[in-house]
Amino acid sequence: MNFLKTILLILLGTVIMFAQDSTMTTKSKTFVFVHGAWGGGWDYKHMEELIEVHGHKVYRPTLTGQGEREHLNGPNVNLDTHITDIVNVIKFEDLHDIILIGHSYGGMVITGVADSIPERISHIVYADAMLPQNGESVFDIWGDGEKFFSDLAKSYGKDYAIPPFWPDWGKDVPQPYGTFKHPISLTNQEEALKIPATYILTIDPGKDTDDFSKFAERAKERGWEYYEFQTGHNLQRTIPDEYAELLLKIAAEK
Repeated sequence: MNFLKTILLILLGTVIMFAQDSTMTTKSKTFVFVHGAWGGGWDYKHMEELIEVHGHKVYRPTLTGQGEREHLNGPNVNLDTHITDIVNVIKFEDLHDIILIGHSYGGMVITGVADSIPERISHIVYADAMLPQNGESVFDIWGDGEKFFSDLAKSYGKDYAIPPFWPDWGKDVPQPYGTFKHPISLTNQEEALKIPATYILTIDPGKDTDDFSKFAERAKERGWEYYEFQTGHNLQRTIPDEYAELLLKIAAEK
């Protein structure tokens, strides 16, 4: 009799474990992070850890000419190159129902990705990111920024590479010039704008607005979810726990 009870308990435990695993699989989400200018996928290693511990999957590709791919920087690298980088990760990894996140310049990239393959994206998140309109380039968005960055490139000695404009680069590397100069071309906006979206604005403590506030206003005009943090621009570094918590909340609601 005790032997039968033992067998039944083992079988019951197996069924419960299978049910738990099935639930986790059902709820699991795929996150794709797109880093900002001068950066790389390396910057999201901790975010990957914070999110994957909850049973999700994270991809953090590095754009052409940046991070560990800096050796590929050259005059032919432009915004379309970076959009294709991410589109190809999604296609070749056969990713569907993804949560696509872009930080800073990465907003330019994810806007193009959403326009290219909207059917693969379940939610899109702009993390203190550029939100361009059709035909805009980074230089268009920043107005007189082209001269500033052009002068930086000349001082660096390579007209196709814009070095970081802060003294301690760390792991940051020069940005391909063409990625700032090349305008975005959107041909599928009707479908792309159907993707549920969130805008996260970061503002330095003590300030009321910053350079990315205008993109937050664009997002609000579209009726997107909106969150605001009093922190530095690189929230993956300054508030990784709070950032991950918000992304997990977004995932749980989808």
